[in-house]
Amino acid sequence: MLTELMHRLGRYLDAPDVWLPSLNRANGRTRQQRTERSVACVQLLRASLKYLDLLTLRVGVPLTGGGMQNLTLPFLAKQAGLDLRRAERAMRDLQAAGLTSVRSRCERGKDGGYKGLAAIKYVPAALFGAFGLAKWLRHERSKAALRQERRAAADAKEGRRGTRDARDTREHARGQLWLAGMKNGIAGRGGRARPASAGTDEAAAAEFDRQVQIRAGQIKQADPSLSREACFRLARQQLAPPR
Repeated sequence: MLTELMHRLGRYLDAPDVWLPSLNRANGRTRQQRTERSVACVQLLRASLKYLDLLTLRVGVPLTGGGMQNLTLPFLAKQAGLDLRRAERAMRDLQAAGLTSVRSRCERGKDGGYKGLAAIKYVPAALFGAFGLAKWLRHERSKAALRQERRAAADAKEGRRGTRDARDTREHARGQLWLAGMKNGIAGRGGRARPASAGTDEAAAAEFDRQVQIRAGQIKQADPSLSREACFRLARQQLAPPR
């Protein structure tokens, strides 16, 4: 859809007052916008559309950890094939025409001064409507919102799975150590081992069964095709202490 809008923007050059009258009069004069100025505006708009996020209509590059990297005007000017001075004039025209909104940003440095950051830029939905793409835009934004929801759900599920696996691993390791201690007894004086009592043997057996159940569940999750009996058999084999 963005490619189609980039293509349709060319219609403005043939009939400015028909397609984008607000841009045609952005210079505040009654005469038509000069051709080279019109071309610069169209080129800068096309460069912005290359990096447009459909869900937010924000110009930028998505970051891996979330958020978005804003793009500077010099970067967009290079993408549009314009020198910076002409790009600045085009950006002023686009803002005056309501075809781009810009929100300036800055950060405070350690010396107490302020440094400008790449401004946040948006393209209005009305631009798509002006070229007959309003319905298509709504459809694509709905799809983008659904994709974002699915990604968020998948990330949350993966996070819960990682937490559960880590907990099971810790429990398994602690159980193995506990079983080894119960089997061998606690070393007394002179390094000799005390035999475990009958009550201790029963506790060790119960803990072993619990660890077998946990491990069997992990095996089933890794390979759902295995039967319950096979999962428990493999779990017992893996957890059995070496002879």
